[in-house]
Amino acid sequence: MSPELARLSHVALETPDLESSLSFFRDAVGLEEVARDDGTVYLRAVDEFDHHSMTLTEADAAGVDHVGWQTDERESLDGFADLLEDRGIDVTWIDEGTELGHGEAIRFTTPTGHRFEFFDEMEKPDPPEERRSRLKNRPFSTVGSNPIAPQRIDHVQLWDAEATTFEEWLQDELGFHVQEYYDREDGSRWGTFLSAGGNKIEAAIIDDEEGSEPPALHHTAYRVDTANDLFAAADAMKERGIDNDGVGQHSISRGKFLYVRDPASGHRIEFNAGANVTFDPDWEPIAWEEGDLEDRQWIGQIESKERVPY
Repeated sequence: MSPELARLSHVALETPDLESSLSFFRDAVGLEEVARDDGTVYLRAVDEFDHHSMTLTEADAAGVDHVGWQTDERESLDGFADLLEDRGIDVTWIDEGTELGHGEAIRFTTPTGHRFEFFDEMEKPDPPEERRSRLKNRPFSTVGSNPIAPQRIDHVQLWDAEATTFEEWLQDELGFHVQEYYDREDGSRWGTFLSAGGNKIEAAIIDDEEGSEPPALHHTAYRVDTANDLFAAADAMKERGIDNDGVGQHSISRGKFLYVRDPASGHRIEFNAGANVTFDPDWEPIAWEEGDLEDRQWIGQIESKERVPY
């Protein structure tokens, strides 16, 4: 059988000011600090049992070290390593303990320049006693949590000057499933929205229309309950002097959004609510064409195209 991915797991971000970025992602956004090790801070959202969904590492400039994906089992990790090497892609094995929280992993660069990490198992540490929920199916107590704290990682948006090549490679070689896509009037592809696990958008691949920029991460999305939480987050950010980068509702996925950026690094987070999930094994991708709507967004706009390269 072909190796399979289970889900998006985490993003490993670099920042020129670790403490300032930590103040944004932990104190303003509401992610929980799990551990620190060798200049890296590990964070997770309040409804996540896994060790982390984001890491922050101090570096000379803002960047993305890798995007992490979990395989469905150990055999798939080995299978992907073999598959990638057969395609002429260099695979680096990462020893258990190199990155806290998960075991042996592989890292590689996709043909168009995105750095990925695959692993099969992640630790599920208990929260500190004073932060632990009495509900066994909720890791963190809501008492003491940041009121706008998001629940879990949802998706990443990746920009690429060779976006069509990239999304086709994700499908053909890694087994990603297309949920929706958007074509321009001339038939060229603007964006493809894919799932690793098969039932929700986990990677949005967007054509970098400027064509001269390196592959980059536009944003990492975290899930919140309702659209009301987006306004609460916007209010909290304004109180901290942090402007939002756009609020509204997507046409694709129907997800409601609020974008904000870490002032120290430019890394963008999306608070996301209400996006649809599909469980149909015979799902046919939703096809959008330019002109179906007045604009790609149903309500509102994304105010900035800035993104952070690898």
